[in-house]
Amino acid sequence: MTSPDSIGDFLQRSGARYRLFDLGSQLRNLSSEDWQRFDQGDAYPLPYLNHAWLVMLLWHPDNKAQHSIWFMKLPLDEQGRLPVDVQTDVLNRLMRALTTADADERQRLLTDHPYQFTPGLQKMAALHARARRILSAPESEFYASAQQRLIHNDARVDWQTLGLQGIAEVLEQLKLKEQAQLARHLATWPVPLQTTLMEMLEHHHPELTLTRSMLELAQSADSEPLVTAAIRGLSQSKARGLVAQQLPELLERFPDSLDLTLAALSRHPGMLADVDLALVLLDRLARQADQDGFNRVIQGLALQPGLSGLVMAVLRHPNRSEDLMRAIGGLIQQASTTQ
Repeated sequence: MTSPDSIGDFLQRSGARYRLFDLGSQLRNLSSEDWQRFDQGDAYPLPYLNHAWLVMLLWHPDNKAQHSIWFMKLPLDEQGRLPVDVQTDVLNRLMRALTTADADERQRLLTDHPYQFTPGLQKMAALHARARRILSAPESEFYASAQQRLIHNDARVDWQTLGLQGIAEVLEQLKLKEQAQLARHLATWPVPLQTTLMEMLEHHHPELTLTRSMLELAQSADSEPLVTAAIRGLSQSKARGLVAQQLPELLERFPDSLDLTLAALSRHPGMLADVDLALVLLDRLARQADQDGFNRVIQGLALQPGLSGLVMAVLRHPNRSEDLMRAIGGLIQQASTTQ
């Protein structure tokens, strides 16, 4: 058997049905068009910490119960592409798995490799909920109580007993009417439940009503973790204009919070096309992070689509601060010494 030319070629040869996801900053579906471009040598569309955090859900066409999930954290080069040596190594490992007759050995080869990563609990719960929906699998034992508490606001269900998997499955199956119900109840819940729910919403697409409810809650909250959770949870909102309009105000709630700054930079990189907002965020980062942390964040942002000229745009801004200029100088110095 000839070796596959790419990871996509390998997936086609496997005979399995599959869906691809990105699990970097949050769970996002990877479109077939984006995947094909990356597989053919283009830049990865959703880089996070200089890597492509790929998740592959595969199942047998005639038996969805026979499915597997692969996790692959692939390093990217300076242009956001997959290095040739990494692609060759991955393909060799996949080819060995494809040609072995031993099912246990095949599973070991597909999971025991240097690119394997283990997501955090919230990301894993969100991924399993999405896989259940795609495979038409039954909900977990935690779903019913989470639905009663979150959608029907049944106070007889103790919120502290809710399972993370149940919350993830409720959010995965939200319809427009249920989003409106969630929006009405959100402000009445304890802060820990509000925080967890909004953190989990970063894997979904809140509609306008729920987006407004989250923004109102964050604008009046005294909890820094809750405001940070709101910024995360709004990252894939369908009301992008409203979020962009109010994000600067949310940042001002806690002007010294590095967590808030990092949440905005990592979950809303597209908004940095607004140079004024980019200036605010990078100035905060320069004040709050050390030089190494500043450099790593900026280098990661440079791989984001449309942000390769971010540093130069900020350098030309008339309102740039001394802290930011000093941090950018350190970034340039590090770049010159590593060349």
